[in-house]
Amino acid sequence: MHEIQNCCTVIKRIIFIFVSIFIFFQSGYASQIEHSGIQPIQKIYLQKNSDDSYSFCIDFVEGAVFSPRIHTLPNGVKLILSFQRNVQTPKAREMLNHRLIYGYFFEQIGTSSLLMILSLREKVIFTEKRYTSNSIKLTFKIKKKHNIVIDAGHGGKDPGTKCLSGDYEKNIALVTAIELRNELIASGRYNVILTRDRDKFVSINERKALAAGADLLISLHTDSNSDKNMRGMSVYTLPILNFIKTKDNLPEETENNQYYKILSQSRRFANILVSYIPNMCKFRNHPRRDVELRILKLPFPAVLIELGCVSNKIDNELLHSKDFREKTNRAILYALDKYFEKE
Repeated sequence: MHEIQNCCTVIKRIIFIFVSIFIFFQSGYASQIEHSGIQPIQKIYLQKNSDDSYSFCIDFVEGAVFSPRIHTLPNGVKLILSFQRNVQTPKAREMLNHRLIYGYFFEQIGTSSLLMILSLREKVIFTEKRYTSNSIKLTFKIKKKHNIVIDAGHGGKDPGTKCLSGDYEKNIALVTAIELRNELIASGRYNVILTRDRDKFVSINERKALAAGADLLISLHTDSNSDKNMRGMSVYTLPILNFIKTKDNLPEETENNQYYKILSQSRRFANILVSYIPNMCKFRNHPRRDVELRILKLPFPAVLIELGCVSNKIDNELLHSKDFREKTNRAILYALDKYFEKE
């Protein structure tokens, strides 16, 4: 009996030893599997080029054979990298010119593929995509922010037309201009200058000086008519005429053909805007109109928008409605995007 007990003890010890050895090798094998993939990326960096463009670059280690799928985004890029061997998830590293980099990360897809997302702080336009057997280079330029001047008509001692409610044109124009400014800035696509941001008088010459160097001016006003049934929006540009240089017109060095080029651009924006205005905003007959106004005589495109007739009950109520102004301003934003989309 004693011998049988000893035999069982020996067998248990042998089994224990074999189980321990098995577990040891299994854990070692699992660890080997876990760490058998290569770190495929040697270096990630952002370089600035001589033409003010940037190149996002990835250098791979020797032998990291891969095939990429590259998807460019308005403010970044998505990469799917498929390798011919197992890989490990790279650790994020700091990059040069990090001011432009909002962030980036890698994610493992199976054992031999990686997903990478790069997010930039600016809207960009990718101009070139290149890759070799051991590198990827994506070149882009930061998308230009266009300079928009919003001119709130009248102000201070010049109240403009009086509304049925007793309010004045200058106040509606100012509120709409500030809300439009906020809408454009929030889009991240425009720099905005207001010719006035409070109730004060600003002369035409001062307004034009503030607008110097802009890409487009939008002057906001309201209309009035002795016919109380008259209502609706309208958009004005300069008329076609034989251009005569005066101190109120374009600079002396501007030729007639430049005047008509600017006029053509102004009309193109006006026509786009008319097509984007929501259905709730009624237009007057022939909403795109011509008028010779000093505020429009600039060396760049300019339009004047009559937002509605304050002498009409319906328009007066709409112009004092935040919902109406939001929809109108959104239409102006859409029109600007369309106008500048190829630049």
